[in-house]
Formats: sequence, C-alpha cells, structure tokens
Amino acid sequence: MGKKFHLIVFFTLFVLLSSGVSAADFVLSKEKSANSWTMQDTLWEAAYLMTHVADWGQTRDISAQCGGGGYYEVNPVIGRCPSMSRVNLYFLSTALLHAGTATLLPKKYRRFFQTSTMVMEIGYITNNYNIGLKVNF
Repeated sequence: MGKKFHLIVFFTLFVLLSSGVSAADFVLSKEKSANSWTMQDTLWEAAYLMTHVADWGQTRDISAQCGGGGYYEVNPVIGRCPSMSRVNLYFLSTALLHAGTATLLPKKYRRFFQTSTMVMEIGYITNNYNIGLKVNF
C-alpha cells in the first residue's frame, strides 16, 4: 500500500489544487472579481494540506497501535480505535471538503478559514508529537 497510497494522495492533491482555480472561476463568473482564487490562496491551501497530511499520518500511527491499548483516537467521527481504511477515508474526504470550502468562501473569509484550521492542525500535530506519535505512511 505504500507507493500506491502515496501516488493516490499526490494525484488527489494535484487534481484538487489545480481544479480549485477553475471551480472558483466557474462559480464567480468569467470576470476577474475581488473573490477570485489567487496563487496566494493556493499556497495557503497547500500549507494547510501539509499540516492535514501530518495529522493524517499521526492518526494512522494511532490506528496501527490502538489495538494494543497504548494510544486511542479522540475524534468521535472516526471512533476510538479506527481502522486504517477509515482513517484514510476520513482524511481524504476532509482534505477535499476543506479545499472546496476555501474555494467557495468569499475572499474576506477565506484566509481566516485557512489559517485558523491550519493553527488547529498544528495544535493536534504538536500534541501528538509530544505524546510520542510518528507520521506513519
């Protein structure tokens, strides 16, 4: 699953980031508006996705170890001891949802959404690191 999984993640992120621009243009019309998606928006979304992928890897580490009773997940959406496939589906879905939401938000709310969710992810990553979790892909 290693190389194949990485290729799927890379391809999904590539499509997501490249299609986000055309989706924003479609929703906002052919004219350039104050809300149109910019390269800076893409960079902020890519930065968020990097933190999201780190959290994903740490949650995969929880999934690999939680059967032994050491670690457990606190996210109620995926459960206390989620399967690897449940973790992968959740994080792939939420990455797509995040990018879609950022694309559709007006510019005045977009940056706040991207940065606040990135700060939230950094908090999770830091906590997970401090309790000994690794990024597991």
